[in-house]
Amino acid sequence: MPKLKRDLTLLFITNIFVSIILYTTYIFIPLFIRSLGVSVFEVGIVLFIGNASAMIMMIISGYLSDMYGRWKIIILSGIIQIVASLLFTSVRGWLEATFYTMLIYIAIALFISSRSAMIIDLTRRGSTGGIFGLINTAWPIGGLIGPFLGGLIVDKYGWTFFFYFLCSIATSYLILSFLLPRGSVAYSRGKIGEPNFSIRQIALTLTFFILLHVIANTSISMLSTIFPFYLTERFGKTKTEVGIFFSVGMGLATLIAQAPSGFLADNIGRKKTICYSVFPIPFLSMLFMVTNDYLLNLLLYMGIYSLWSATWPASNTYIAEVFPRGRKGLAIGIRLTSSRLGLTIGPLIGGYLWDNYNIQTLFYLLTVLTSISLLMAILLKDESSIVNG
Repeated sequence: MPKLKRDLTLLFITNIFVSIILYTTYIFIPLFIRSLGVSVFEVGIVLFIGNASAMIMMIISGYLSDMYGRWKIIILSGIIQIVASLLFTSVRGWLEATFYTMLIYIAIALFISSRSAMIIDLTRRGSTGGIFGLINTAWPIGGLIGPFLGGLIVDKYGWTFFFYFLCSIATSYLILSFLLPRGSVAYSRGKIGEPNFSIRQIALTLTFFILLHVIANTSISMLSTIFPFYLTERFGKTKTEVGIFFSVGMGLATLIAQAPSGFLADNIGRKKTICYSVFPIPFLSMLFMVTNDYLLNLLLYMGIYSLWSATWPASNTYIAEVFPRGRKGLAIGIRLTSSRLGLTIGPLIGGYLWDNYNIQTLFYLLTVLTSISLLMAILLKDESSIVNG
């Protein structure tokens, strides 16, 4: 037990460093690319390419972590992150920025899939949701720290120092990664004597699960992509103020939701937790269409992001329970690939709508998409019937 606590603590701290990079780049790389003199739609193209690369890597890295172990993939992630951050200091055009953005997104994808599979390896079924919820609080901690520090650094010292800051964070998480449990490749591959398994057995549920994550992440990333420009160009906010907005809207929102939602998933069930969390989102989305108030925009964004993040522990555990033990990495890879597909499509749609239509059009589409995602959640099969069946 003491070793388990040590391993989970190390994973939690490493996750904080990755979270700082994730949230900081998510907010400020679009603004950096915009500063190179391109349109918002072209920024969306860069983010589309970066997210598409991460999407492909998500499912591949899940498989690789099953084959070669979680630890090796996490180490590789840290190395790529350091290289990408250093390369960004010499960017002169948006095509270069596109390639380096791809590297950063791939590095984060490698970490996320292996980290999720490692949690499942280390925990028992009855406590998996709660452990996911606790370790997932690393994301909002990074979300609180990263955007605020990132905005402050850009305003005071410029973009070059900002990327050196990312490099130092990546170096810290690489050093910590060497202390993570290495596990056993044979264990990751599964055990002899496992029952035969076919995806056809769960095809319908898997389809609804994938559509839920694609549609929900498309809508939320579409909103998140345009909000840095919405804040700077419509409300006249500085980079530091943009950072504070996302520190609260993403970081604090996720911090509030993670631990309670993980324990809720263990107590009332994975599907019910997902449905209860998604249910209010379409109604909150509608309110964007009737307000131009900055504070209310912040509260609405915070509510939507908090509710969606409340599904993370439940959905990770749900998909892992559907798949047999030796394919947990693949299961996590499928979930993360679905999410990344939505994150890939969303910025492209958001950028196009920003350049060609008014903001109300985007809020209307947000409401439609979140309503469809709620329907997908309701159509999921209860996990108990799948596991017991």
